[in-house]
Amino acid sequence: MTRTIALVDLDDTLFQTLRKCPPDLPADRLTPLGFARDGSPLSYATPRQMQFLEWLADTTHLVPVTARSLDALRRARIPFRAAVCAHGGVVLDDSGQVDMEWAATIADRAAPFASQLAGLAEAIRRMARDRGIAVNARVLVEDALPLYTLAKHEDADAAALFAVVDAAVPSLPKGWTDHRNGNNVALTPPYLGKAHAVAYILPGLRARFPDAPVIGIGDSRTDAPFMGLCDFAMMPTRSQLAGGMFHAD
Repeated sequence: MTRTIALVDLDDTLFQTLRKCPPDLPADRLTPLGFARDGSPLSYATPRQMQFLEWLADTTHLVPVTARSLDALRRARIPFRAAVCAHGGVVLDDSGQVDMEWAATIADRAAPFASQLAGLAEAIRRMARDRGIAVNARVLVEDALPLYTLAKHEDADAAALFAVVDAAVPSLPKGWTDHRNGNNVALTPPYLGKAHAVAYILPGLRARFPDAPVIGIGDSRTDAPFMGLCDFAMMPTRSQLAGGMFHAD
């Protein structure tokens, strides 16, 4: 019997890059869970995160809700079938296949924004070239469908990245979201977001498991909207979303 449904963000919640791991934790105690296309490890879980993941896998109906692309999600070594990925642009059903109804909905909504996404990426690249800063910007595409603009600094210099994006894109159109966490900036149009996809899958989950509480787990401010659709919310105490909430004065 399913007692609980857990909708769980991945990066900086269940694992993180090596530079974000606790400095006092020996590398041999970390478990690689996220991998590059060539198979090299990119993201690691601490022993406590591994215990937490195992507890979730053993006791809940676990559904990842991640900004990762579908390809990057499939390179994460975690147990799942159903999932939300690409900032809500893709939903996987319980067989691990793309939910075609949601895909059609996203395709209809995305069409008017393709040129804007490309323009934002080009503006960021141009500003980075002009300033001599190693920032890459591209449009994240799923199944040939442009979803959002993503920018990263090649050497993970978040301050330099944010400065370039601020100069290139001083403001966004109404309804857009500027999501920043670590060395990532995602500029997402109004139709895209984890909360939209969670609102789509929740009725089916509640129909299947009517008495099961739903826990939303995430680390960033842009996770808060999907967590707010759940019965309970959980976050790492040292996270963007927690901020200084748990710090002593």
